[in-house]
Amino acid sequence: MAIDIAKMKQRLEEQRHELEEYLVNPSAASPAQGDGDPAAIDYQDMEDQATDTQEMQQEQGIRFTQQQQLDDVNAALKRIEDGTYGRCVDCGKEIPPRRLEALPWAQRCIEDEEKHDQILASEDAVRGNEPTEGTRFY
Repeated sequence: MAIDIAKMKQRLEEQRHELEEYLVNPSAASPAQGDGDPAAIDYQDMEDQATDTQEMQQEQGIRFTQQQQLDDVNAALKRIEDGTYGRCVDCGKEIPPRRLEALPWAQRCIEDEEKHDQILASEDAVRGNEPTEGTRFY
C-alpha cells in the first residue's frame, strides 16, 4: 500500500489548523486571585482557588502537548516539501503506511520510536523525574 502524499498533506494541514485554533483560543480562563486579606479567608473560596489552580495546570499540560503535536505536524509538512515524508528520520527506512495512517506526523519507524522513548525515559530517570508531558509513547 503506497502512501497518498496529497491525502496526508491535507490531513496534516487540517490537524495544524485545529491545533493552532486551540492554542490561540484555549477553553479555560485563568483562575481569579484572592485579595490576600487573612481576615477575609473563606475556606470555600480557598477550595475554589485550589480547584482553579489544578484546572489551570491541567490546561497548561494540555497546551504543552498540543504545542508539541503542532511542532510534529509542521515537521511532517516540511518533510513532505523536502520529499522525505514517510522515511524514518533516524534510520531512513520506510515508515509503514499503516503507522502513517494512524499518525500522519510520525517521524520514526516503530523500532526507532521505541528506542527514542527509552532514551527519553532513561533521561527522566537520571533526573529523578516521572515521564514528562514531553515524553511520547507512540
